[in-house]
Amino acid sequence: MDEFAKKVRDRRLQEKLSQQELADRVGISRNYLSQIERGQATNLSWQLMEKLTSILGLKGDPTVTQAEMADIPLSLAEFAKSAGLPADDTIMLARLKYRGQQPTTPEKWELLYNVIKMTVGK
Repeated sequence: MDEFAKKVRDRRLQEKLSQQELADRVGISRNYLSQIERGQATNLSWQLMEKLTSILGLKGDPTVTQAEMADIPLSLAEFAKSAGLPADDTIMLARLKYRGQQPTTPEKWELLYNVIKMTVGK
């Protein structure tokens, strides 16, 4: 079971939520949530991960960000620092890959981030 899957399951149990209750809040099926918690659902969208972390109160959880911050590409870290990105946004970007590839320069990370912001409307 991967770390994110374990955190989702553990927090859901802490909050005394059934899988169905959490799935309804997030807008997914109970079966899909079960797959997520077992680490069988891979390549989760960042929107879904954002919903899960927000609803479960994992957003500010330092154990989530510290573990993932170690895997931040240097070019992304440079962009995040210069733009003053929140840790959650930096982690979201670090999770993104297109055909196994990620941007390789701070300028390309900035372009990707701006496209996401415009698409989501924030």
